[in-house]
Amino acid sequence: MNGVDLADVSRVMRAHLGREGCRVEMHDPVTRKDLDVSPAIAAAPDGLLPVLVVAGEALWREATGKGFELDVEIDTNALLGYRLAAIRSGTFTAVMLSSIAAAAQATRHDVLHANSLSLVWEETAARCSETAARMARRPEPGARI
Repeated sequence: MNGVDLADVSRVMRAHLGREGCRVEMHDPVTRKDLDVSPAIAAAPDGLLPVLVVAGEALWREATGKGFELDVEIDTNALLGYRLAAIRSGTFTAVMLSSIAAAAQATRHDVLHANSLSLVWEETAARCSETAARMARRPEPGARI
């Protein structure tokens, strides 16, 4: 089998999110209320797992320059309208560590604020863009200035 087993990622993420003392919360812009999300729904491929893994991939890409070749599909029945269908490259360890790191960045006072995961991705993407721009401005080694 190629890639990372999605069922394993979901199962371990559910166990991680279900640890004592940590809640998952999502702000609903329609009702303007903060809603509790169970670890089972948060870790489901049609729950919050797509945003957890995408945010984790952004961190991994920043650190290594490589992504996980995620297959994210539109799914109108999914919690956020997207389903994580496959993780085509990387290792289980890399996916889990980076996704857990992304979740940690979105956690405040023992509450994982799911809406903040997009900020983790945006901030990481911005840092990568700044680094790429800086590298583009550097002269080639040995070039005359």
